[in-house]
Amino acid sequence: MSKLRISCRAPAKVIISGEHSVVYGYPALVAAVNIYSRVIVETVDEFGPHEICSEKYGIGKVIGNALSGPAVLKPLARIVSVFSESEPFKGRLKIRVSSEIPPASGMGSSASISVALAYALLKTVYDKPPEERVFKLAMEGEKVAHANPSGVDVAAALRGGLILFVKDRGFERLEAGKGIFLLADSGMERSTREMVSKVASLKEREPDLFNIVMTCMGDLTVRISRVLQNDLVEAGRLMTLNHLLLSLLGVSNSRLDSIVWSSIFSGAYGAKLTGAGGGGCVLALIDEKSIDRVEAALKNINAQPRVLKTVEEGVRLEESS
Repeated sequence: MSKLRISCRAPAKVIISGEHSVVYGYPALVAAVNIYSRVIVETVDEFGPHEICSEKYGIGKVIGNALSGPAVLKPLARIVSVFSESEPFKGRLKIRVSSEIPPASGMGSSASISVALAYALLKTVYDKPPEERVFKLAMEGEKVAHANPSGVDVAAALRGGLILFVKDRGFERLEAGKGIFLLADSGMERSTREMVSKVASLKEREPDLFNIVMTCMGDLTVRISRVLQNDLVEAGRLMTLNHLLLSLLGVSNSRLDSIVWSSIFSGAYGAKLTGAGGGGCVLALIDEKSIDRVEAALKNINAQPRVLKTVEEGVRLEESS
């Protein structure tokens, strides 16, 4: 095999509605947004351990199914191992990973990196990597990172745009609409795995309450997907209701609640935590007229805001040589 150098990028995502309920087969409304991770894969005509170099976490070596290096690289090591075992690739891999996406923020950082890596690896053996193979390989990393991932983060990073996603049933592409999303960072990191386990524990302890909340969240998600394009007032109201349901699941906290209500009181149509909860970010639905007021209110409580744009393109090849 001749030496190859392949560079790919994949977008972050925000969940507009349906986090946690999506794990149990209910729909989620998700937008790919203009923040990216990047992966560079180089093939080497020699035997030896594969190398993963993360700009943030350092270097890991992969031999078979074993990783020598930072534990945080285990999801990527799993992708490399599965690729090496299942695809007709011979040689050694040098992988460099970087990301603009805040980790543990609810923006799908691990999925974005997993998709970019899966696409770059498969590009070494396919002229056009099959989408279903990219999805399946990226999910190998997500299963290590999050135990029971729905696949929604991977779908958003893979396809881009605004999508209505149902686990094991695929997704529907939707028109993005004219609303503006403002992302506010709580400054609190959290573990998706811990939050998913917390919700699973509630399901065991309080199955009736759990089922009521899940059904309501599923209904809200579908309703938001129908009004987001033309009724921002109703879409915002439904987003706020979704936040209250997430609070019933136990994944919000006083910091996230304060950001939600500060956003609404300063002019947002609605707001909610986005992602697994316990920390991370809040997503507010606004328009051009309210941007300055909402941004000022969020800065006043040390929740750094960022205006997000939905991007129609998912994972993309940046360089192949």
